[in-house]
Amino acid sequence: MPVLRNFSALALLAAGTIFASSAALAGGKSVIELFTSQGCSSCPAADKLLGTLTREPNLIPLTLAVDYWDYLGWKDTLALHSHTKRQQHYAKMRGDMNVYTPQAVVNGVKYAVGSDASEINAALRNHPSNQAEIPLRVRRDGENISVDVGPGQGKATVWMLSVQGKVDVKIAKGENKGASVTYFNVVRAWRNLGAYTGGPIRTSVPVAELSQNGADKVVVFIQNGAENTPGAIRNAEILALR
Repeated sequence: MPVLRNFSALALLAAGTIFASSAALAGGKSVIELFTSQGCSSCPAADKLLGTLTREPNLIPLTLAVDYWDYLGWKDTLALHSHTKRQQHYAKMRGDMNVYTPQAVVNGVKYAVGSDASEINAALRNHPSNQAEIPLRVRRDGENISVDVGPGQGKATVWMLSVQGKVDVKIAKGENKGASVTYFNVVRAWRNLGAYTGGPIRTSVPVAELSQNGADKVVVFIQNGAENTPGAIRNAEILALR
């Protein structure tokens, strides 16, 4: 029988700050991917909101900086071209081709304006509940991070992300010229831990390999589909590296 993913409503302050706890997935956490850019004048408000969301114990908010605004005069110092491709793959899978910044994708399915707390809240509440959770355990084992994925149903991909908790950037050119912006949970690198076909997976990765480029956290999630066909996120965990 599918495990239901129930989310309590997040309380909103008049200023749009989310401060109440949200319910987790059954055994995991909800993932919010913010596609943002240092070259986008509408993005700093979303970047600030994401920082607020990092206080929610049952959310995993992530900054995925894209590079398609670099032509405006400022090269995003945190961007990965793979993030641009990932956002495009999401749009293709949804069939709407809506690609913009700031855009938040919630649990791999719903999307919202990244600076709109109420839209993100609605996406959290309305996550599909027709698929069973896939068991996931992430732990520190000496100088390694161990990942255990339990038996389940469906085909998915297990992803491991190196994440930097906080990065301050002074932007010298472009639409945000002169601004200092703080970015939270910045994704610095991706690692494909393999295809999931229903059987258990057990693997480990050295902490030294994950803590490059300032990364101090690791995120692991199980997502329906493959790299080019991302779907619903079935489970997710976050762990400090230090």
